[in-house]
Amino acid sequence: MDGLRRFFRDEAATAEATSTVVMIAAVGILLAAGLFVWYTSLNGAYNTAANSVNQLKSVIPSGS
Repeated sequence: MDGLRRFFRDEAATAEATSTVVMIAAVGILLAAGLFVWYTSLNGAYNTAANSVNQLKSVIPSGS
């Protein structure tokens, strides 16, 4: 019981736990930002490719 009481009174453990939570949150935010940038870039690349294909479809006559 004394060990548990000392753990809750120890400020070092609280500071370490807080810094761990802050680091995990920062990594999550950076990961989300990276995924957002990657998705928008990928979406833009697919839209550019689709526009190119649609332009070629209008220029190239059909085979039948």
